[in-house]
Amino acid sequence: MSEGIAQMNIEEQIQKTTTLLLDEIRLFYEMLSKVPDGQQRAMQSYTKIFGVKNSVEESKHKTMEYIVRVGPGLMERELYVDLLNSLEKTSQDVDAAAYRFATLISRGIEIGPSFHGLLSRITEKAIASLTHFVEGFRMLSINVRVSLENAVTISKIEEEVDELYRQLELQLFDKKTDDLVYIMLMKEITDRLEDAVDQLKSAADDMRYIAIQRT
Repeated sequence: MSEGIAQMNIEEQIQKTTTLLLDEIRLFYEMLSKVPDGQQRAMQSYTKIFGVKNSVEESKHKTMEYIVRVGPGLMERELYVDLLNSLEKTSQDVDAAAYRFATLISRGIEIGPSFHGLLSRITEKAIASLTHFVEGFRMLSINVRVSLENAVTISKIEEEVDELYRQLELQLFDKKTDDLVYIMLMKEITDRLEDAVDQLKSAADDMRYIAIQRT
């Protein structure tokens, strides 16, 4: 099999993986937008996200198996592997954030409008980042300049999320509450979402390196 065909097959599968990941993040955003009422509904909402996370992992592993079969001669092999690992970690971070959010709701804990707003904004940034990645990766075989531009945009979004993360963290530490479970879970939700955006930035860096090789 020629390297060009192998690249085409791998990139097509990666695009499928990113589409699944985008679905997962949107489900979490929907969960934030329409906070489920009660333990059963909260866990039902999370179960959907967990199912998509499993599909992301399955899609990633299938692509990895194909890369292994193609062999070490593929020039961009390591970049594809790193990129896929970053996408999988993003999916796992979103899933972990969703589970902790569902746990908070199940306990009947009020999130508060300020914290809720910041969580929503971070999730919106994650959706924007992944949307730029999807577009940039699709353009690798068409116009690498557009891929490079999208990679730069993703880096800027990551910086914006860092600022939102600091705002939320400061508010969390300033909050007067004796509920240590609330503090712990909110901190973990925030950390996971920030980590997810960091992983998307790592995937975008790999996309940028692939684009540079093709210029």
